[in-house]
Amino acid sequence: MKKFQVYKHPDGRLLAVKEGFSFPGAIFGALWMLWHKMWVLGGVAVVVGIGLYFVFPSPEGYLLGIPYGHRFGTADVLNIGIGVIVGVFGNEWRRASLAERGFDNVSVEMAETADGATAAYLRDPGKPAGMSASDYDRKEPV
Repeated sequence: MKKFQVYKHPDGRLLAVKEGFSFPGAIFGALWMLWHKMWVLGGVAVVVGIGLYFVFPSPEGYLLGIPYGHRFGTADVLNIGIGVIVGVFGNEWRRASLAERGFDNVSVEMAETADGATAAYLRDPGKPAGMSASDYDRKEPV
């Protein structure tokens, strides 16, 4: 089971964001950020990622002079580092982006998937924010 934070927009949309490392964020980096509407961070990652190939060209390629017999170089290592950073901080940045766009954190749920977390929230939307279903079930009635 994974821990998800469930966010609700004033228009009723629900989104769940997993806590911890984001493997899709690490693999797809800037594209993942742009997909999740983190425009500034995604744009910066695209510019930096491409710019690294101009600053640290491949050991054998020309890039603009075309014959690009690519070998693993410094820019590749730095871009992998960017991917790891996006994987580590991506879900945190996504939660901040949702808050900036008007979403409210309404619940913390334990589930296998994001859809499972939103379904768990919908089963009991009255439980206090920040309390998982297992914590809520253990509370004694007053």
